[in-house]
Amino acid sequence: MLQLCLLIPIYSLVIEALNVGPHCQDKPCIKGCSRGLERYFNGIANHVLPGHVYGNLTVASRVLCGRECLIDDRCFSFHYSEGKRRCELNGATASRYPLALIERTGTNYYGPEQASFANLLTNETEEKGPISLTDCRFYNHPSAASECNKTGQHLCLRWELDHASNEGYPATPPYGSWYADPDSQAVLTETRVTYHDLPLTSPSPGLCCSLPMTYRDPVITPQSYELADRAGQASGCSDLAAHPCTLAELKEAYDRGYRSVDWLYFEIPNRDASVVGCGVYHYGDECYQDTIGNTPRPGAPREVLCCPNRA
Repeated sequence: MLQLCLLIPIYSLVIEALNVGPHCQDKPCIKGCSRGLERYFNGIANHVLPGHVYGNLTVASRVLCGRECLIDDRCFSFHYSEGKRRCELNGATASRYPLALIERTGTNYYGPEQASFANLLTNETEEKGPISLTDCRFYNHPSAASECNKTGQHLCLRWELDHASNEGYPATPPYGSWYADPDSQAVLTETRVTYHDLPLTSPSPGLCCSLPMTYRDPVITPQSYELADRAGQASGCSDLAAHPCTLAELKEAYDRGYRSVDWLYFEIPNRDASVVGCGVYHYGDECYQDTIGNTPRPGAPREVLCCPNRA
C-alpha cells in the first residue's frame, strides 16, 4: 500500500518507496526497470525544471501529484502549483540538469535531491555544478559514459571529485556511482570521497562533470614521463581534462594558495618548475614574476603539472 506523509515546510515531501523490478540492465532508461522509485521527494520553492514536462494534471494537493509521479514509470520529478492545483510530471531531475532550474513564483519543484543539494541549486553565490548525477542507473561503464556525453559532459575524473568534496559538495548515493575509472566506483560525501573496486551487485548512476568554468588548482599526472616525451606529457594532462600549465597559470595558482614543492614538467620544453616561491637560488629567467622557480636542468623522469581546461 502506498503511504504518503507530508513534512512541513514544503521543502521535504516524503513518500514511501515502491519495490519495482526486476532491473533491466542495459535496456533504455525507464524508471520502473532501471532504478527503484525514490523514497523521498524534496522540494525547491518557486522553481521549475523547464523542457522536461511530459504530463499535466489537475489534482487537489502536492501529495496526490507525488502519487501520480510514483505510479508512472516515466516520472522522475514533478512540479506543483497550490493556487492552480496544477501538477506537471517531469521526465528528468534537477540533479541531472542543474543549470536548467529557473524561478517561477507559485510553482514548486519536487525531486529526489537531498536538501543540501537543493540549497546549492538555489544559492546564487555558489556555482551550480559542475557535477550532476544521471537519472538512470547502469550496469556498465560505457552506458554511463554515453549518458553523460548526451549533455556535453563526461564521467567525472578523480581530481574533480576530490575538488567537489573539498568544496563541500552534497553527497552522492552511498552504494557507489560510475566515474572516469572503469574499474571502480565513487561515493562522494560532504567530507571526503571513497573509491570501491568492482564487481557490481546492482546498477549504478553516473557522476557527470562539465569542464570547469572558473579557476581550479593544478593537478599532477599519476605517471612520470621522460624529458623528450612531450606528446606523452600532453596526453597525460589531457586524460585529466587539463593541459601542461603555463608559467602564468602557475603564478595564478600560487597567488590563490596552491603549493607544490616537487620540481615537475610544465608547458615549456626542457624545463621544470615548482610552486613554492623562488627562494635565494633562483633569479632572473629562473624566477617568473618573483614567484615561480623554473630551471633548464630538469631531472627525468618526472610528472607533469597540469592546469584544468576552462570552457
